[in-house]
Amino acid sequence: MTVAVPVCGWAPSRSRATAEGFTLLELLAVVAIIGVLAAILIPTVNAARVSAHKARTRVQFNQWSTAIELFRSEYGHYPVFAGANLVNAGADGAEHVFHDTLAGRRRDGTPLTSGSTALAQNPKRIAFHGFPEAEFAAPDAHAPQLLCDPLGNTEIAVLVDRNLDGVIDATDFGTLPLVRGLRPDESVFPAAGVRAGVVFYATLPGATAERPEFVLSWK
Repeated sequence: MTVAVPVCGWAPSRSRATAEGFTLLELLAVVAIIGVLAAILIPTVNAARVSAHKARTRVQFNQWSTAIELFRSEYGHYPVFAGANLVNAGADGAEHVFHDTLAGRRRDGTPLTSGSTALAQNPKRIAFHGFPEAEFAAPDAHAPQLLCDPLGNTEIAVLVDRNLDGVIDATDFGTLPLVRGLRPDESVFPAAGVRAGVVFYATLPGATAERPEFVLSWK
């Protein structure tokens, strides 16, 4: 008579090793996938962030342009800023010609001082633009009292149509101002000029002499 002998116990070593092996492979696969996704997504996220800041910068430049046009509408001419044609040029601890002229007050909120360039240009002390806190460099920046754009630039060029011929060209400014050591070439600012009353420009993050890139109010 044949007696069936029940098989007692089990041999886990092979199945456990197989299960553990698959788990390790799965983890490695997940890590690899995360690395690939990060390599794809991080540059995309950074590019999206720069694009958003670039759009906000254009909005800010357009708001400043509107303020300058309102000044012209009120006084019949464009205001005169510092000779360097930079928004923050000539700014010291007390006075800031660009800000003070368009705000009708000083940065600390006090009235324009007698004999100041800003008061001479805006004797009615009209506030053409409010200059919210977001338009100033961060408190921990090297120059917290300077105006900046959403990209963090404090070197911002401003040009106006001085001769009121409808075009901003070399007759209005002579030489295009440098921003962070870079000057737009003719592919950016045509030799024939830009048809506008007021323009602003600044550099994009990572711009270099080999790859000069700018954010422009007119493009």
